[in-house]
Amino acid sequence: GSKTKASSKESSLAAVDRRLEDAHLQWHQAEQNYFDPERFRIAIQSTIQTLRTVTFILQKNKKQIPNFEKWYTEWQKRFRADPLMKWMHDARNKIEKEGDLETNSFVRAEVIASYLDEGLKIEVPAELFDSPQQLLEKIPQGAALKHIREHGSLKIERRWVENSLPDHGLLDAVSIAYGRIAELVQDAHRHIGEEAPPL
Repeated sequence: GSKTKASSKESSLAAVDRRLEDAHLQWHQAEQNYFDPERFRIAIQSTIQTLRTVTFILQKNKKQIPNFEKWYTEWQKRFRADPLMKWMHDARNKIEKEGDLETNSFVRAEVIASYLDEGLKIEVPAELFDSPQQLLEKIPQGAALKHIREHGSLKIERRWVENSLPDHGLLDAVSIAYGRIAELVQDAHRHIGEEAPPL
């Protein structure tokens, strides 16, 4: 059959679009709370669960999409062949049926005493819950201290990793999965002849 553009202002897949936007906002909440372990845990796990509901709502609206079974089966095959999307599926099941994801956080603090590559660098012992002020207080005393205080900067790196996906930062992994689900939603709009919403 011929495809026609939806005449109403709201998309035929508005509920899907809203849920995808919910996941987008939750991801940003996780990003904003990266240094707050409890809030980060809540936000990132909520994002994973919400992303899964995007596909549930899409399936609920299958009557809107011509040849849905054939079209959706191709996407399912693509996601099943993708190790990161398989991890997302398993992570969501774990959150809903077993409890929290098993996460580890790594903190690295370093004083860079010059903007030049060959400048003085000092590793600062870092604990998981150290504030920047506590890390500053751990800078070793010595002849270089005056130079550090006048010309240096404190570089703090933190990385959350889920045990079953050690090669990805958790925030990065979920953002990649968001992008792939967003591609699915865009393709659904194209498939019914609507302009795809911007990513």
